[in-house]
Amino acid sequence: MAIVALFTFKDYGVSFDEPELRSMGIYSYDYIFHGDQKLFDAVSDHHGAGFQLLLVFVEKILGLKDTRDIFLMRHLVTHIVFLLSGFCLYVLVLKLYKDKFLASLGFIVLVLTPRLYAHSFFNGGDMPFLSVFLIALSVSYFAFKKEKMQLFFALGALCGFATGIRIMGIALLMFILLFLLIDLITDKEKIKKTAINALLFVAGFCLMLYLSWPYLWKSPVSYFVESLSAFSHYPWNGYILLNGQHLNGESIPWTYFPIWFFVTVPELWLLAGIAGVVLVAINFFKKPATFLKNTDERNLLLYALCFFAPVMSVIILHSVIYNDWRHLYFVYPPFLLIALYFIHKLLQTKYKMIVLGICALQLALVGFFMAMNHPFHQLYFNNLVSHAEGALNNNYDMEYWGASYKQALDHLLATDNSKVIRVNCYFRTELDNNIALLPEEDRQRIKYAEIENADYYLTNFWGDAYHFPFDKPDYSISVLNSNIVCLYKVPKDATNQKIYKDRKIATLKNTIDADPKNADPYSRIGNVYFKNGQFDSAEVYAGKALALSPNDVDIVNNMAAVYGSQRKLPEAIALYKRSIQLKPDNPAPYTNIGMSYFFEANYDSAVYFLNQAIAVNKDFTPPYELLAKTYNAAGKIDLAKKYEAIAQKNNPGFKL
Repeated sequence: MAIVALFTFKDYGVSFDEPELRSMGIYSYDYIFHGDQKLFDAVSDHHGAGFQLLLVFVEKILGLKDTRDIFLMRHLVTHIVFLLSGFCLYVLVLKLYKDKFLASLGFIVLVLTPRLYAHSFFNGGDMPFLSVFLIALSVSYFAFKKEKMQLFFALGALCGFATGIRIMGIALLMFILLFLLIDLITDKEKIKKTAINALLFVAGFCLMLYLSWPYLWKSPVSYFVESLSAFSHYPWNGYILLNGQHLNGESIPWTYFPIWFFVTVPELWLLAGIAGVVLVAINFFKKPATFLKNTDERNLLLYALCFFAPVMSVIILHSVIYNDWRHLYFVYPPFLLIALYFIHKLLQTKYKMIVLGICALQLALVGFFMAMNHPFHQLYFNNLVSHAEGALNNNYDMEYWGASYKQALDHLLATDNSKVIRVNCYFRTELDNNIALLPEEDRQRIKYAEIENADYYLTNFWGDAYHFPFDKPDYSISVLNSNIVCLYKVPKDATNQKIYKDRKIATLKNTIDADPKNADPYSRIGNVYFKNGQFDSAEVYAGKALALSPNDVDIVNNMAAVYGSQRKLPEAIALYKRSIQLKPDNPAPYTNIGMSYFFEANYDSAVYFLNQAIAVNKDFTPPYELLAKTYNAAGKIDLAKKYEAIAQKNNPGFKL
């Protein structure tokens, strides 16, 4: 599998949150080695930086500078860790059942679960957590089996590292401590040894959690409690598509996970897992003591707890999950281990050959899907849902990552000979991410543009409330008879441009009628009016969006831009300062504050904020041009000429 990965890892695009994950690692690295406080200024999503730090260390050791090299390295390392966890699963199953075939089947089933396989390249948060969680489960077998102190310390460190990736890692800590407590009560002869093992386990957990999560260093207990509390109240107000209904993140039904799990896990492994759960439950009620004492059967109880407890906590606490069930991917290996237990029992019967045949058929069907739909394995659905034309796209969130933008951009570069190709899309981040994955010589050819100036419109349909209204796509990719990405040629005539804008506003107003508390359509309507120069209407809709979502950095910036265009400069400056508090690593609001002070003829303040923008990102070019203009207006001609020369390196046409 590693050889296959070496030949194919470059085929996967960049997902929408990969740059943010990398920034998390960079902030932590800079805090550790340079004392940079940006880690604490940035808005925390209450995830640890454990795995991101590891990736940054690899990046620094290899001396990677180019964005393409960095993202490809991250994809490959993330996948290798996933394969390592699969090997640990192989060893675990081999030790449990002394069956090389079953162990090999476990490895193949895990690795060839389509959604997990694709995510193991570009999902740098959920998949590393799954991998480390599974490795910890494997080590727990040996720790309890051999009862050695170093194994319990290592197990604690793995649980700490897992929690330093995702806070749900604490669940495994609680289960291991529960079993150690049971051993303390039931095995009087080993009280001292068990107590020492428990202390070493907790010590390993605390040490590794602290080391892998620098955000906790200033106040370990309070920051950890804050992150744990945030788990059940994660502020996500986006929208998901489930069974044909668009639902707000705050009103996702408890059936969300069960539905996604049942329609995206291959049928045989789903049935085997359910049957295994029933079998474990029956055996537990028959002989509960066997499952509570330090026996091989207790491992099955651990796997059942690791599957059901996180799922039930999400349901009971109304924790927000979205983008299929990726936040709970880590419960799949425990479920698979229970499925393998059931298959192991079947292989002891006279139906062994039938079971082997069915397993082979399921693997063949999954393998065929993956081969035919490479590299879009994350779009796998089993046959419990319709695969009719457009059925999946109309009922479920499909290619929400934006990774398919890579293939669309490759198509553009191969078929359009223009020196610069201008592309508009719903989420610019997904476009920018995949431009960063292009070879350096191609990056300058693809530029984001507003729809009025764009040559193409690109969509992966996720969150895209207004599908492009013109003709058939110039290029599209389909999986299971549903389009996952489309590229449209944009008509340039004024009539069709007006049709597009009117359609956009009408569709967004329908969205508002369906859900008046959704800030996004208000903000987007405000943007349309803003681009048309209708600033009064833009202020009305941008203001409504801001009232509904005052901490959304994009909405804050949009409202500030409206104020700036109306020369309501104090209001604009105040909002740009709020934007900086929400996202201090963005140079644009610093630049816009500098520009506002320039218009007020407050040149000292303008210079200060423009230099702040450069400090945040020296490659961001607008501050240099504005500094040249500011110094020129202030009569500091030498400095004006200096920055004019710098600005001309990026924009040869710039002149004072």
